[in-house]
Amino acid sequence: MGAATAASEPAGRATAPAADGGWVRRHVDRLTGGPGRVPGVDVARGIAVLGMFTAHVGVTSGDPGTLEGWLSLAHGRSSILFALVAGVSIAIVSGGERPLDGAALVRARTRLLVRAVLLMALVALLDLLGTRVALILGFYAAYFVLALPFLRWRPPRLAALAVVVAAVGPVLAHWGPEVLARAGLRLPHDGSGAATDFLLTGHYPAVVWMAYVLAGMAIGRCGLGSRGLRKGLVLGGLTATAVGGVLSEWLVARAGGVTAIEDRVTMTSSALVPEPYAWSDAWPTSSYLLLSGPHHDTTFEAVASGGFAVAVLGLCLYAGAVGRWVLAPLAAAGSMALTVYSLQIVAIWRWDLVGSATNGPLALMVVVTLVAATAWRFLVGRGPLERLLAWTADGAARRVTPSRGSRT
Repeated sequence: MGAATAASEPAGRATAPAADGGWVRRHVDRLTGGPGRVPGVDVARGIAVLGMFTAHVGVTSGDPGTLEGWLSLAHGRSSILFALVAGVSIAIVSGGERPLDGAALVRARTRLLVRAVLLMALVALLDLLGTRVALILGFYAAYFVLALPFLRWRPPRLAALAVVVAAVGPVLAHWGPEVLARAGLRLPHDGSGAATDFLLTGHYPAVVWMAYVLAGMAIGRCGLGSRGLRKGLVLGGLTATAVGGVLSEWLVARAGGVTAIEDRVTMTSSALVPEPYAWSDAWPTSSYLLLSGPHHDTTFEAVASGGFAVAVLGLCLYAGAVGRWVLAPLAAAGSMALTVYSLQIVAIWRWDLVGSATNGPLALMVVVTLVAATAWRFLVGRGPLERLLAWTADGAARRVTPSRGSRT
């Protein structure tokens, strides 16, 4: 998805004004992503990253009548949107509507695997800063690896698997760690348990979050320029959000309320006591699976917040088609999300922004990000970390399967 190259000038016609016009055209193409780029996907990714800014340093509340109440929408939903768009991107780089095969598929898998390794190295460096932020990049890398077997799957199979994961994964995430503890096995508390943490016990467990990635892959395998797809994403996503949220709220009220349910889980969780409970002791209540709040990792959250992310993506595909100039700053931030996310963590570490008393730091971060990303994309194109990852991954792919003159 590199920047577009300028058209060649006819011999003997290269005047200074024409050269200036060519420079402007080249850089304008960079700003809009150039041919082959899907602006709406970049816009959605930009919203997700700025939403994570809000979740990390913003002042939010439960009052929907205030700005802080609206900002609370970022909690949980922004990272889910990030995972959904990751799935869309995986589908795009592995062929879009026509999944790659043969040597081209091997190269695509190699690129994704190398990117996963580099993401792990990057998140290891960011983790050294010790910020109070649950870093998603390591889990993101794990999702890339877990997606590799499904690069040839068509939308119906991907969507069906996403539904299965959304239904079964929360059960595993809720009771799986308790089963391990009561069986006398050690729950992860250091790097030795990274695989278990990424899959089951971590902040973004793959047994649940792969539902969003797979759903995104299913969407990316469809024609993203289709008006029918955009309409279906918006209407279907909003319906899922409303049904999942309302049904969850009704069931939770009948079960005693959120606080009562969470208290019952706390009283029966082996992770919170010195010695694990016995098999015959009370287990964490199944009522927990009725919750749909941020990071509850339940089926209801997958339906409600996942549906919200799908609707946002659909709206972004509409907006990207008709408002690519107005939304260019958001798309620029989304096109270099890895760089923006990483610099956000550095800024949080440098100025200790978590727990800010006002939304001033958040507003400043958002404005600086949008301006800087827009300027960088206009002048240079791809973000610095994105450029490094692409260069490394493409080099590895060429070594694995030489292209023999064909483009991939």
